[in-house]
Amino acid sequence: MRCVFSRSSFVSVCLAVVLALGYSLSFATTNVPASEVTRKQLLMKVKNKADDMRAFCSGMNKCLDIKYEACTGEELKLWPKVEYNEEFCAPYKELVNRGFSTDFKAPMMVDVFLRLGRQYRAIYENEGTIPLEVNEITYLFDNMPFTADLVNAYLETEYTLQYTSRDRRYFSGGNGHGLSGDFYWALQDSAGAKPALRNMFFGYGYAQILKWSLKGTAIAYLDMDLVAPRTLKYKLKAIVFPANSVLNSIMQLRVFKSVVNSKIDGIVGDIKKASKMYFGGNKKPITKDKRLHTPENERHLAEFNSVVAGGPWKLGDAINIERKMLELNRPPTRLRPAEPKQHVVIVDSTATTDSAGFVDAVVEAVPEPVADSAQTMDSTVPAKSVDPSDFKANITIKKDSNNE
Repeated sequence: MRCVFSRSSFVSVCLAVVLALGYSLSFATTNVPASEVTRKQLLMKVKNKADDMRAFCSGMNKCLDIKYEACTGEELKLWPKVEYNEEFCAPYKELVNRGFSTDFKAPMMVDVFLRLGRQYRAIYENEGTIPLEVNEITYLFDNMPFTADLVNAYLETEYTLQYTSRDRRYFSGGNGHGLSGDFYWALQDSAGAKPALRNMFFGYGYAQILKWSLKGTAIAYLDMDLVAPRTLKYKLKAIVFPANSVLNSIMQLRVFKSVVNSKIDGIVGDIKKASKMYFGGNKKPITKDKRLHTPENERHLAEFNSVVAGGPWKLGDAINIERKMLELNRPPTRLRPAEPKQHVVIVDSTATTDSAGFVDAVVEAVPEPVADSAQTMDSTVPAKSVDPSDFKANITIKKDSNNE
């Protein structure tokens, strides 16, 4: 009994220490000196917008206890109509818990956090299931343009998806009917766990909803889990940032949120329909659609069929394959022929001339400069002997000191 009591007491003490430490860390302010992040850098990031400067400085200070010394006292003031409670600060903490960097130099860091610090927000949530396995959804995420072409082939829709950066983290897309945007795939997992199943996007969107033409920015989380064979449960949460109080009022309306959710449901519904037709064995749309018969998409079809058959696929495999293909298709590097070596001919003052008018001479090679690495031959290849005819253009006659 004493042993059990001791163990439980030890556990209690450990928990108390962890909680106390966590409490102290949560409220320990981190000061970022102006020498590390200058005011000029901050102003450039927020494009000299005073409201955005205030949103960034006050939000980071209040919700994450990160205080930039480059911020003025006015910029650190809280918005008067905003209640900086747990609900307001929750998105800040969720981003950090998911692994989004607070390093000032990290991609889109300032853009994301300055929007979280604004006065107005509208939150949309949507959940359901899609008939795909983990490796299948990973492949489709890793090859977005092919995914759009595949859905379009089956449903005669007009989806577009294009990567706008080599690392495939930036992309643009639309549904061809009033929805489009440019996005940054900020997180592809949650703090290193569940790649492709814990995603965070940040982007600029354009939408035609009812009688309103809207544009703005949003953060979106897309979390998925396999709950049954070929059944992925998903939850999409989007935090949208209305530009003003009027737009904020509109976006909070129940009817508006209902229309937004119906558009999300429509996109998910298209994925479900196309998946059902594909896995049901209907391959006619693939054979008829010209977009799927480019060399690139034919390779994608072969890869996807392999994944559907149970083959592995990890996020990033697409980039690795493309790099290998580029290396294989790159023309071999051609070495330029070596320049003739320069020589010095030393004529002895006592040398005699033969019948043709030539004198006996000693030929000495001039030391060569260090060759450019791009033109250096393999050390295992034996050096070629230089033909005497090569000397013709590179011979310097040097008199012996006795002839001076």
